[in-house]
Amino acid sequence: MKISIEKSEARFLLRLADTSTILGQRLAEMCSRGPILEEDIALSNISLDLFGRAEELYKLICTIENASYSPDDLVFRRNEREYFNLKLVEQPNDDFAWVIARQFMHDIYAKAVFSQLVNSKNSELAGLAAKVLKEIKYSYIHSKDWMERLGLGTEESNTRLQRAVDHLMKYVEEIFMFDAVDQENLADCALIHTTWENDFNQTLAACNLVRKPVMPLTMRDYRDGFHSEHLGTMLSVMQYLPRAYPDAKW
Repeated sequence: MKISIEKSEARFLLRLADTSTILGQRLAEMCSRGPILEEDIALSNISLDLFGRAEELYKLICTIENASYSPDDLVFRRNEREYFNLKLVEQPNDDFAWVIARQFMHDIYAKAVFSQLVNSKNSELAGLAAKVLKEIKYSYIHSKDWMERLGLGTEESNTRLQRAVDHLMKYVEEIFMFDAVDQENLADCALIHTTWENDFNQTLAACNLVRKPVMPLTMRDYRDGFHSEHLGTMLSVMQYLPRAYPDAKW
């Protein structure tokens, strides 16, 4: 199935929906692997929030495009070059510190984006943004709390978190390379970047962590459908059953 997204608003929302789907899948992989039972449940709940957010965004995209395809088609019948999620969220769960650093980096960004979308001219999007912003704020509090606990915990936890931050930072720069689609659908792109930088830098300093220079990525932007080596493997697992049994009713 060839799926074409034409309208600027739908293309912008597809980026948000794909990012939520892929991060939700990564967190779902942590089920039964949390460091304690309470955290195992928390990560699973955040994963469900992300999947729910993605589904509503995909529905909105189908409405905007007056599409013949469904949200399920968008999730399960596109290949990796047709996905437009942040490269950050497709990075694997190397250890718990990586999960937390990745989540915190995403949560600052998501909170800033949806804070602007609550004022969207699209009333349906504005209503959805107001609803999911509550979930994003919970996730932000959760990930920031763990940043502090790991950063200010033991020497081992600090070292692991620092290593995670050092590795994941190279996937952050492309987030703020806003294009025309971003600028058409966000009120203030520069404010999102400034908000992210201020929050992240303040948190690192408070958690006894440092922000080191990083080598920029040489691969093309996620907005063009280019990804790390991890996304294809993830999609092969995530999409296997719907592709193997396309007529099945779930």
